Amino acid sequence: MIPKERFTQIIEGMGYNISTVHRLLGISRSTAYRISRGTSPVPEVAVRLLDMYARFGIPEEHKL
Repeated sequence: MIPKERFTQIIEGMGYNISTVHRLLGISRSTAYRISRGTSPVPEVAVRLLDMYARFGIPEEHKL
């Protein structure tokens, strides 16, 4: 699990924000907001995607 601050730091570093990252990660907008407030954990699949995107970049076909 990653802390909400780290989640926000990672997505902002990739040029996304809470309002747009839900499409990239395949989660609902409300889930993205709950994660940013710390009331919901980051789904494991989203943690893995964030790690992959942070290390290797976001493939063009995944960008929104």
